[in-house]
Amino acid sequence: MTVWRLTIAGVVILGAGCGDGARTYQLTGQVLVIKPEAREVLVKHDDIPGFMPAMTMPYTVNTVAILRNLEPGDLIRAELTVARDGSHLSAIARTGTAPLPEDAPTRIPAAANVHILKKGDAVPDTPLTDQGKPLRLTDCKGSALAVTFIYTRCPLPQFCPLMDRRFAEVQQKVAGDRALAGKVRLLSISFDPRFDGDGTLKAHAAKAGANPRIWRFATTEEETVDRLAAEFGIDVIRERDGTITHNLRTAIVDPQGRIFAMLDDNNWTADDLARGLKEALSSH
Repeated sequence: MTVWRLTIAGVVILGAGCGDGARTYQLTGQVLVIKPEAREVLVKHDDIPGFMPAMTMPYTVNTVAILRNLEPGDLIRAELTVARDGSHLSAIARTGTAPLPEDAPTRIPAAANVHILKKGDAVPDTPLTDQGKPLRLTDCKGSALAVTFIYTRCPLPQFCPLMDRRFAEVQQKVAGDRALAGKVRLLSISFDPRFDGDGTLKAHAAKAGANPRIWRFATTEEETVDRLAAEFGIDVIRERDGTITHNLRTAIVDPQGRIFAMLDDNNWTADDLARGLKEALSSH
């Protein structure tokens, strides 16, 4: 998925909370791209006070039917529900129309001029920094490795925070499984080095409950991490205001440092990843 941030004026009113810890916000903005097959709409929206600033964000909808009468350029008002396990738009009402911004995206961009890693490919020997300590992906040879890309400022629970929760679950499974204990490593790479410095990553790792013997957080310079992410099939787009755009992809690397499998988006469980890591260990 991708996220473009653009500044637009307007007022958004915080809504009342609902059950199961979910919160509901009123959202206003402009439709840029509609993907009915994915029940997804890309919206350039106004500030949501107390939640996120004005940006362009892809949202799922609770039913595809509410997308049928929408067109790119439509101005809308909608309800944004945010729960621990995801978010979605509902009650979308068309309030007008306006010309699309000249730089409005028309599709999810693909990484250009980069070889996207596939099964059997060796992982890049890219130098990273783990909270001030040097780290390379090849340092994890001999173990099965799971690699994902995140940034600590990510606001939506089904994006980076979900990757953190899944890795935390896998870490618990690794510690309690003799077939995995001492043989598995987890690595979360931030593509936000300007914000996610050593101290920020250290605090974030502690908050996530990361055991450094199993789960590490690292980053590197923007140009380097963008290219590394692209090799893993991650599109990273940086706006001039510092906002980051990205999709989700998690790789399983075998003990020889080769890609064993790729898990796309967020449609996988901790059990799926733990099973993939176990299979990677037994593949050599």
